[in-house]
Amino acid sequence: MTNHVSDMPSWGIVLLIVSFLYSIVFITKPVRRAALHAGMTQQRAGTIQAGIFVFYLVYLAYVSVLSLKGIFDVNSMPPKVMIWAGMPLMIILFGFIGNTPLFKQLLGAITLESLIAVHLFRLLGVFFIILYCYHLLPAEFAFSAGLGDIITAVLALPVARMVSNGKSWKWAVYAWSIFGILDIIDLMVIAAITGANGNLREMTVFPFVWFPAFAPATILFLHTAVFRKLHQLKKQQQVDKG
Repeated sequence: MTNHVSDMPSWGIVLLIVSFLYSIVFITKPVRRAALHAGMTQQRAGTIQAGIFVFYLVYLAYVSVLSLKGIFDVNSMPPKVMIWAGMPLMIILFGFIGNTPLFKQLLGAITLESLIAVHLFRLLGVFFIILYCYHLLPAEFAFSAGLGDIITAVLALPVARMVSNGKSWKWAVYAWSIFGILDIIDLMVIAAITGANGNLREMTVFPFVWFPAFAPATILFLHTAVFRKLHQLKKQQQVDKG
């Protein structure tokens, strides 16, 4: 019987699971603060935060079940994990959640620096390099994915600080966000090319399948939120001047 669990040592698997779950909690924190800033009660804000966490928890459980059954552990173009997991999440985030009145209310209340700083969770990209060190990922994919995420995460803090301090920040926000988006697009292209040769099995088995299922849609959605917030701020400036 084929084992559809990562060949990574147990410590790495446990660390990835714990880090991933904490990252989801980390993403929900600025949302809770935005809810409070929008005038919602503590209970309402807590419910929204818990709802986001539970949504992702159920989603990751769904992905895990399919992964453990071996649904994704096949060579196919496009990869089945994108068809059965990545695309559905993309549709939910962009087609539904991003258009709800609640999301628009929260987007209006959240600070731009919070939307930027939340990308610190992309330090999870270090796991790609760890997998390479155990000969479980090819170098071209591991370093492109890992370093791109790490750079985006590390730069998020100084860019957020520039916004918070009111310095000349617009160029930095646009450059940082475009880099973060291009990193994900580049990663998906490399994954399609490399995966066609059967070299990315770790991205189809538990728990590292969470990366392709969760990261592209969530990260692109967060970057889109940054651009939408910039548009809001621009409109507000025009109103203030007018």
